[in-house]
Amino acid sequence: MLGAALLPATSSADEGLARCARLENIDERLACYDELARTTQSTPVGPVASPTASYLTKAWKLGPNDGGVRHLADFLAYRPNYIDLHWTNRPNQQPRSPATGRAPLEDVDKAEFKFQASFKTELISRQGFERAGVTRALGHVGIDSVRLWFGHTQKMDWQAFNHGSSRPIRDANYEPEAILTLGTGNPGNGLKLINLGLVHESNGLEQFEHRGWSRVYAQGGWEWDRVSVLARAWHVIHESDDDNPNIRRFTGSGDLVTRYQSAGGYVISALMRRNVHTARGFVQLDWATPRLNLFGELKLHAQLSSGYGETLIDYNHRQTTIGVGVSFGDW
Repeated sequence: MLGAALLPATSSADEGLARCARLENIDERLACYDELARTTQSTPVGPVASPTASYLTKAWKLGPNDGGVRHLADFLAYRPNYIDLHWTNRPNQQPRSPATGRAPLEDVDKAEFKFQASFKTELISRQGFERAGVTRALGHVGIDSVRLWFGHTQKMDWQAFNHGSSRPIRDANYEPEAILTLGTGNPGNGLKLINLGLVHESNGLEQFEHRGWSRVYAQGGWEWDRVSVLARAWHVIHESDDDNPNIRRFTGSGDLVTRYQSAGGYVISALMRRNVHTARGFVQLDWATPRLNLFGELKLHAQLSSGYGETLIDYNHRQTTIGVGVSFGDW
């Protein structure tokens, strides 16, 4: 009888160990083993529960087991990484701005490939801030961890089917940023982090097609079970938007990202921007499946967007786009 009672617990523990062993990321694997050990100690008889992991804690390394030093080459996913075939209902044939005038392009196809690659890596570790006494000083206002990240996001729109114009890159956006992350140490629902950032974005083009701006921002991150919310407000640095001086009329002064992940691993996220004075804005919905072994751990990905600013050169151009492809990494 004793053997029969212990058999389910042993089997579940073995399954938990196997699940942890399959994780490729070292931090995730160690956190999985720690969680399994705590659960096993608290419930020695019966199946091992698999609690809902905090997405923001995992993505920004806010947990008690994430205090180790990371290296510059330890890249983590930042925003969604994907390759999609996109279709637009209204190609931007004449990009324009009050500062640069119009830039007539060759025939622009409605269909193109859209790529996005985004990562972040640690510049100053949590331990570094602790040794400097910064974390202790901020503890009086509810902060229990501090990190400085370098993030980079690159987007590219490729007119792959436009053979008449030699299949040009229609626009490429480069967005490096420095992010100071203040973790609250909150293990439950509510505020998880505050990000303070400095970001520059430009497309590197010349004359009529050049677009760019620089911003400082503050961002809060909240979580409730499987739902996370990142709300950001920014201030445009003076004269950094000379090529598109009216960009705030179309983007507003902030954005909101909400994310939900089902128990089966399906992810849906929504990015929203809006200027309340001009009633102009942008909405983007992303959906992805869990990792599929059939596609080498890639995920099926779909994207729907509508409004102004799908890319920098389109900041004042309204369109609706639909995209289908594959994504990779956790986002």
